[in-house]
Order: sequence, then structure tokens, then C-alpha cells
Amino acid sequence: MADLLNQERCSLVITFEDEYAEKFNFSISNPKSNVSEQEIKNLANHIVANNYFETSKGTDYKKVVKARITNSETDKFDLA
Repeated sequence: MADLLNQERCSLVITFEDEYAEKFNFSISNPKSNVSEQEIKNLANHIVANNYFETSKGTDYKKVVKARITNSETDKFDLA
């Protein structure tokens, strides 16, 4: 029988909008556990203000839409 290895992951997902109102998700793995809403808001606004990243279509993020922290658990099976 295969061994089951449980792995939990946490991600901060920030949704941005470009100039054409198209939405894009930006994901950060394993944010600190005590990150505050204000810290997330400051980071998201800083990304928009400084144009650090562009969308997959080559446009800049123009607006922060929302942010969320997701937790997921992945079950891996060692079948070897």
C-alpha cells in the first residue's frame, strides 16, 4: 500500500485589474501567519503605484480588487 504524505499550503492571493478591467491574480506562497489586512493593502497598493509587474498581456496593474489568504491540503501518494 502507498504511503500518504499530507502537505498543507497557504497562499496570499491578490486580485488586480488592468486598464481594460481584466482581472489578474498574483499569488504569494506562505505569507507570515500574522500578516495584517493593512500590511496586505499597503503591499498591493505599492505594487500598483510602482508598476513592479505587468500582466500576461503586457499591461500594468491599475487597481487592487481584493485579497484573500487560501489554505489547501494536498495528499501525495508514494506509489514507488
